[in-house]
Amino acid sequence: MITAQFELTIQRMLALIKAALHGTAPDENLFADVGEACWTEVLELAHRQGVTVLSLQGAMQLPKVLQPPLTLKLRWIAGVETVERRYRQRLETAEELAAYFRGNNIQMLVFKGIALARLYPVPYSREFGDIDVFLCGQAKEGDALLKRIAGKNLVASKKHTDFSYRGILIENHHTFLNTEHQRNRVLEKRLMTILDKAGITDKTDFTVTGLQNGTLLFPPPDFDALFVMLHLLGHWSSKIVLRFLCDLTVLFTAYKGKIDFSLYHDALSEAGLLKLADAFISLSVKYLGLNPEYAPPYQSDISLEERIWNDLMNPEVPPLPMEKHTLFNVVVHKIRLLRARYWKCELVYPGYFGKRILSSILFHLRHPGTIGKQN
Repeated sequence: MITAQFELTIQRMLALIKAALHGTAPDENLFADVGEACWTEVLELAHRQGVTVLSLQGAMQLPKVLQPPLTLKLRWIAGVETVERRYRQRLETAEELAAYFRGNNIQMLVFKGIALARLYPVPYSREFGDIDVFLCGQAKEGDALLKRIAGKNLVASKKHTDFSYRGILIENHHTFLNTEHQRNRVLEKRLMTILDKAGITDKTDFTVTGLQNGTLLFPPPDFDALFVMLHLLGHWSSKIVLRFLCDLTVLFTAYKGKIDFSLYHDALSEAGLLKLADAFISLSVKYLGLNPEYAPPYQSDISLEERIWNDLMNPEVPPLPMEKHTLFNVVVHKIRLLRARYWKCELVYPGYFGKRILSSILFHLRHPGTIGKQN
C-alpha cells in the first residue's frame, strides 16, 4: 500500500523528472519546506527507479532556496559524475568497436542503451550498463572478431553472445528477441522487415544514412517504436523501473511525426500485446508528460494502469535485504516472487507460466550455485 507520505515522495520525484525531460520548471509548491530527510527519500526512490541523473537535473531547475541541502546535493552530484564518466567510456568503446568492424567489412548497428540515450535532452542522463550491437547478418563473423580482442566469450545463447571488452559487457545479438517463443519469431520478422526497408540489411551499404558523426549506426524510428515497447513488455513480467517509461516518453517525443503507427499497432495487436502496451503509453502520458499527440493512439484501462503503477512504485514483494540473504530466505523469496508475478506473466505470455516455472527449476538444477542468490 502506498502511504500519503510515500505518495508525496513519488510526486516530487515525478515533478523533477518531467522538468528534466521537457525543460520545464518543477512545481515549487511541492518543495516548500522540504528538509534533508524528505530529499533523501526522493533521491533513494530515484535511484531505485533508475532516474538519478534526471532527478538531479530537475532539482537544479528549482530556485536555489528550494534545492536539496548542499551535503546531499554534493552526494547526488558525485553519483551523477560517475554515470557521466561511464556513459562517455561506453560511447568511446562503441565507436572503437564500430571502426573495428568496419575495418573488417561489417556494419555495426547500436541499439537499446546508447541509441536511446542520444534521444534524451542530456544523453548521459539515460543510465545503462552494457553495449548492445547487431552486426547486420554477420553475427558469427563478429563473434570470431570479438574473440580476437576480448578473449573467450562469457555467455552464448541463440539470442546473443556476450563478451567483456575494456570492462564493459558487449552483447553481440544474433536476434533482437528470444525466438524460442513462436510469437517472438513473428515479431522478429517484423523488426527485420523494418530494417530491410530502411536499408539496414546483410552487408549494409556503409553510406547508409543514420550515422552519428559518421561513426555509429542507429535504428530507424519505426524499429525503435516497436522494439523498445517489446523490450519493456519482456522485462515487465519480471521487473521494470520508471526508466522504461522515460524511454517511451523521450522516444515518441523525439520521433514525433516520423513513426508509422500502423506498423506498431498491427504488430502489437497481432501479438495480443496491444492492451498492455496501451497501458504503458497511458501511464507515460499521465505521469511523465508525454504529449498524446506524439504517442501512438491508445485505449485507456484505468484499473489495469493503476495495478501496473502500484506494482511499479510499490512491488508486492520488495527486494530481500542483504542481511537476510540466507539460503532459506532466498528460496522463499523466489517462490513469493513467482506467485506475485503470475498475473503479469499471463498478460504477456498467456498459459506460459507453468513452463516458466519448469524452466527456472531446470536452470537451478543445472546451476545449483544460483539457488541461494536473489537474482
